Amino acid sequence: MISEIEDLYSMENVEVAFNQQNLIELLLRSSRVDYEYRKLRKRSSLDPVKTNEVYFLSTGAIVTAHEEFPVGIKKDGEFIGLDTIILQSDSTYHYHTLVECEVIVFRKEDVLMELFSHQEGWLFLVLEMQKQNRLLINRSLSMRGNSISILSATFLELASRFGMKHNDAYILPRYFSKKFIAEYSGLSTSSVTKTEVILKKEGFIEFSDKVYVVHLNKYHYLEPLFS
Repeated sequence: MISEIEDLYSMENVEVAFNQQNLIELLLRSSRVDYEYRKLRKRSSLDPVKTNEVYFLSTGAIVTAHEEFPVGIKKDGEFIGLDTIILQSDSTYHYHTLVECEVIVFRKEDVLMELFSHQEGWLFLVLEMQKQNRLLINRSLSMRGNSISILSATFLELASRFGMKHNDAYILPRYFSKKFIAEYSGLSTSSVTKTEVILKKEGFIEFSDKVYVVHLNKYHYLEPLFS
């Protein structure tokens, strides 16, 4: 079924017509959808299956874990729990807040009703599932190299998605501490410390004023060290 969908629609085409920003605007405008704003403390857990809710992250960052291994981070402007609309059994994904967050909370049935009232809605939902699966696969593949390739890939991802651009560098939020970097990379803190020496020497990262600064234009210089 999914292959047939891909023959008719590409992910890019569907996202042009229907994406997460479109969905949140539709939900907030709809007179038939109830929602509430909720503040979450740091290290709070979210369980969309148990609560039968879908969340939209307004501010903050939420870690997505698969079997206790972090596979991604949700940033503001992204939904949590869309995959559980199709997967009625217990989700294999678990979520916890990395910092204080604010989310908009919807009932799952309201989101489902709004999605299915639009032509591209159900296609968007299926393709969102595929994105989750690709995320898990890509994270698994990126964790198979040596410590240099693993840590470099981690900084590349975090800088690309969360970094604040300053000249040719990207400044990471302060909550991406060395402890978190180690947990997210699947490396020990001591291994991260040793590997950081190499990455700093190559000009890929700096650590200034208790924040990481990443120079993405230096990433390709590290590739010979990945094997």
